[in-house]
Amino acid sequence: MTPSFLRDLAVLTIKSPAEASRVLLGLQIPREALWTGLALVAVLNGLLFALSNLLVPGPSPLPDVFLVPALYTVLVAGGLLLSIYALFWTGRFMGGTGTLDDIMLAILWLQGLRVALMVVVIVLILTVPVLSALLVFGASIYGLYILLHFVNRAHRLDSLPKSAAVLVASTAAILLGLTLLISLFGGPISGLSANV
Repeated sequence: MTPSFLRDLAVLTIKSPAEASRVLLGLQIPREALWTGLALVAVLNGLLFALSNLLVPGPSPLPDVFLVPALYTVLVAGGLLLSIYALFWTGRFMGGTGTLDDIMLAILWLQGLRVALMVVVIVLILTVPVLSALLVFGASIYGLYILLHFVNRAHRLDSLPKSAAVLVASTAAILLGLTLLISLFGGPISGLSANV
């Protein structure tokens, strides 16, 4: 993969997500490279998070313990793994036939684009803050549309509504799993009696 190929694929992802997903998933990237890619994306997220905190300090929605770049990197890697496996299993449950490698490749590619977007957003925060907020909002909305196409292609669903159902179901599964973990290891859920 050359830089020009990656640039062209990034543009194609924005212009035609369905076609970009077909091209990307046809590459047959080895699993070892995917795991390396996951580590790289997590580290880049951690570095950009640290850089943004350095350049634009302010309150964070995360607990203070996650403001340490290394812990934030671990959090990102764990979140990516959780998302990949949730999308894989819920997609399979709903009739998809994609492989774990297909789902991982799709998510890692989109996360790589997110890292590139974060660089642009950091520059805009320092120069035109209002434009950075608009870019983040627009990219979040359009990013869901792109994700629908990539999940659709990776699971061979041939239906964007089915792909949307997979996204909703995987999100619900992640939230349920996290709620159970928090209630088991973090104490009772707020508002519920500890004796229930």
